[in-house]
Amino acid sequence: MPAKKDPRDTLIAAAMELAAERSWHSVTLIDISQKAGLSLADIYPLFKNKSDILRAFVRKVDMQVLADLDNADFDQPRHDRLMDVIMARFDALAPYRPALKSILHDFGDVGLADGARAAKTGFASMRWMLEAAGFETGGIQGSLRVAGMGAIYARSFRQWLDDESPDYGPTMALLDKSLNQAGGWDSRLGKGLARVGTLRSKFAQRCPKTATDHGEAVSD
Repeated sequence: MPAKKDPRDTLIAAAMELAAERSWHSVTLIDISQKAGLSLADIYPLFKNKSDILRAFVRKVDMQVLADLDNADFDQPRHDRLMDVIMARFDALAPYRPALKSILHDFGDVGLADGARAAKTGFASMRWMLEAAGFETGGIQGSLRVAGMGAIYARSFRQWLDDESPDYGPTMALLDKSLNQAGGWDSRLGKGLARVGTLRSKFAQRCPKTATDHGEAVSD
């Protein structure tokens, strides 16, 4: 007996099909439920609204990209691996390109709360893509990497949406150039943070001695 399909996947597929057919702004939860063959009561415990469905779609793409990665690729330079990860993401998104164009066109119509949640989901995706390429995403430098990757991905994504070349050559060229520039900034930032760390370490080594001397002076 075939496994029962997850209703979340059914709803995501229905939402993307509708987005490809018409303006995302005009798509309602009733439309999605009818397309999926489910009721609003079925949707209620799964998704709060349309934006919630889109965030689930993004996470689904994340999992697909991560599941398809070849661990042997860790032998590649991180720049090359990150290129491969992002291009693999675009390959995973390719079947949904008409829907994504519709959604992006109407994205400015989202409310502040949904916009904030979308940004949070986007940053989480970029964090996973960076980690998949072997980049550390913790701390100050890691957070700046995630923010920078978000900006690079957004620019490359818009290029990819209109890229009709068979190998996405223009998109790859833009991504490669952007990553090279970011790599230079990241390297300089890393050196700067290392110097700050060295100064903090020296200061920390001196502080206990100063405190001890002060204590001895008081006791005397």
